[in-house]
Amino acid sequence: MKVFVTGGSGFVGRHMIKMLRDRDDEVIALVRSDRSAEQVTQLGAKAVRGDLLDELVMIQTMQGCDVVFHIAGYLDIWGKYQAFYQTNVLGTECTLAAAQAANVPCFVQIGAAASVFDRQPLSQIDESYPLQQPKFSPYIATKSLAEQRVIAANHPGFRTSVVRPSWIWGKGDHALSQLVNAVKTGQFVWIAQGNYPYMTTHVANVCHGAILAATCSPGGQAYFLSDGDVVNFRKWITALLETAGVKPGRLSIPRWAAWYLAELSEIVWTISRRKDAPPITRTMVRLIGQELTFSDRKAQQELGYAPIVTRDLGLAELTENFKKI
Repeated sequence: MKVFVTGGSGFVGRHMIKMLRDRDDEVIALVRSDRSAEQVTQLGAKAVRGDLLDELVMIQTMQGCDVVFHIAGYLDIWGKYQAFYQTNVLGTECTLAAAQAANVPCFVQIGAAASVFDRQPLSQIDESYPLQQPKFSPYIATKSLAEQRVIAANHPGFRTSVVRPSWIWGKGDHALSQLVNAVKTGQFVWIAQGNYPYMTTHVANVCHGAILAATCSPGGQAYFLSDGDVVNFRKWITALLETAGVKPGRLSIPRWAAWYLAELSEIVWTISRRKDAPPITRTMVRLIGQELTFSDRKAQQELGYAPIVTRDLGLAELTENFKKI
């Protein structure tokens, strides 16, 4: 199989390239810098210079490809809506257009479970739950819009699908180092004691699910992907930090207080036109501050999906990795 990958030098992209190359697939990766080109080349992919708005470059280099894995995106807890829109929505539109112009028959986007987030806790939802575009989060809103574009582009001869992981984790994840730093600098605070159910998706499971979507999905579908279990958020974060030899503190604030503190912080940062991010934002509170549980039965039934890396195995790998640092 010949594959075109966007975001190949990122956390998920690197794992995707490795998994594809282990299958002996030919991989072409879109990169924006010499450093990124070096990274994907070392993984066995062919690097092509350009960005998500370089439609002509993508058309030329997608020729003969069987699948496009669209992984690139803008994830942050703070920033201007236009920046998110340009990467997550316009970038997706250009990549879709290029794939169709190059006659690539299949397109799979790495979306996000967050695309269905509003302000409410989500309990055992499935893909029938509607996409959301909350005004408080340009990230959630634009990921949702991007998914809409992908699903709408599906037609005979061009199968499109989206996989929706939650809290992608594993070796090489920068979020863990940020958590460790927050604990060590005294900035870590639980929301509602962290006592709520949550679901995660190991990076290997994300890539596995995306490849299954490329080969098995009938098209025009979205699929939640999980690690196969529900975990207490506090226990999950504690176990994650323990892989780095760090223990979180006990300080906690109620969720309502976290929400209004985040809202106030955003107002102050906006008025003062600060370039850095506030210490807490509503996007942050929404992503990790309350229940998220969903069913991935659709992926199981339509794609034959099952996690290939368990939580215990992934945590053990992280522990071993930190021992080498």
